[in-house]
Amino acid sequence: MKTIEAQIPEPVLKQAQQLADRERIPLEQLISLAVTQSVGVWSNESYVALRAKRASRDKFLDALKEVPDVEPAADDRLPEGYRSS
Repeated sequence: MKTIEAQIPEPVLKQAQQLADRERIPLEQLISLAVTQSVGVWSNESYVALRAKRASRDKFLDALKEVPDVEPAADDRLPEGYRSS
């Protein structure tokens, strides 16, 4: 691991310290976890964008043809009265 120095706005640092205290973990660990999570999210967004560029409507429609035309299971149905926006 590498130690870095970063400037964090006081209000954010105060909230982070309160959260670390509540979770009973060191502030440094909380910050490390937050950075790790953020990098993962940004990396995943980039991956999805790259995959989207390779997408093909025709291939998508071909894949949909493989999906059986059956009613969804009871626990996978939209709520009664649902309307898409």
